[in-house]
Amino acid sequence: MNRLFLLLLLLLLSAPDIFSEEPEFPAIEEDSTDNSTSDYDGPYVIYRNGSTIIKQVIKGTNDFACRSDSISGFIEGKLITCNINDSLSFVTIIKDTLVVENPVYEMPEKLIAISDIEGNFGAFREFLINNKVINSNNQWIYGRGHLVLNGDFFDRGLNVTECLWFVYHLEQEAVKNGGYVHFILGNHEIMNMNDDIRYVRNKYLKNAELMDEDYRSFYKQNTELGRWLETKNIIEKIGDYLFLHGGISEELNMLNPVIEDINTKSRNYYYSSKAARQSGDTLVSTVFRSKYSPFWYRGYVEETIKEESLDLTLKIFNVNKIVVGHTIVDDVRYFYSKKVIGIDTDHAEGDTEGLLIENGSEFRVDKTGIKTLIR
Repeated sequence: MNRLFLLLLLLLLSAPDIFSEEPEFPAIEEDSTDNSTSDYDGPYVIYRNGSTIIKQVIKGTNDFACRSDSISGFIEGKLITCNINDSLSFVTIIKDTLVVENPVYEMPEKLIAISDIEGNFGAFREFLINNKVINSNNQWIYGRGHLVLNGDFFDRGLNVTECLWFVYHLEQEAVKNGGYVHFILGNHEIMNMNDDIRYVRNKYLKNAELMDEDYRSFYKQNTELGRWLETKNIIEKIGDYLFLHGGISEELNMLNPVIEDINTKSRNYYYSSKAARQSGDTLVSTVFRSKYSPFWYRGYVEETIKEESLDLTLKIFNVNKIVVGHTIVDDVRYFYSKKVIGIDTDHAEGDTEGLLIENGSEFRVDKTGIKTLIR
């Protein structure tokens, strides 16, 4: 590596965080343009003072209200119910253990990837049913196939908590049937884990008031969903494909990163991104600096990275293609001579698509289950 370049990079990374898209002191403020209000939400499983507290917002006699339960002893194996609306709900089981995910996997016989659901539970579930990943009873029917979720399930939508519990549920369903679910962290997961709630809907702030809680406490390390999120990776290799939310910047390339190091070192800072940016570890500070971060970088879809730098990434990680979300595309499509596949479509506007890899071919699949070779 060029020593002068490395020195300049170190100086830049130790400078004030002028590139960060995260506020230093995020405040809880309702959005005057957001008319969402209290609605079904939760459950939130909180471990506090030796007890397990389960809080959720449900419909009461006249309006929505908080239901709170306290459990002493073990919570593992207990059933919890997530209510989406008056007529739709699902049940999942609290896991016995939470295990840190592996970063590298063999290529399965079939794989579907989707990204940036952002709390759109209905679109997410419809997509999975019509592409025969699950049935209408939320049971896994995808066999030994894998489902990859490429980040940003938080914010903007109105069923974030339910989406997270649904993934939690599907992970257990998949393993029972020989399949697997990969949940990769995006910038909005990291933002919420670090108290950056700029994109949180008013519904959640009003619900937090009903539950007599600070919304920012719902995904911390003393909660079930917070502990679960901490087991997730920000980059994974599956067969010859690299999956991550944003992309690998030229600056990260220059550090010759190892996939295991990116995940292992970063995991220590999931809840302290400011400390990561101030870290003396150049890899860690680069990962959490938005201009260069693998969960913030937009250079692939915006086509601002040089192709030789992209080729270096493929070589470093020993892959042939990279799959990213984060930046909206009209359709799931290729970039850089088919080396990159962008899969973030606008689910909020009804444009729900994903990537299907099957029998060596790559398709875009829509929410009705129609598959088309990617152009």
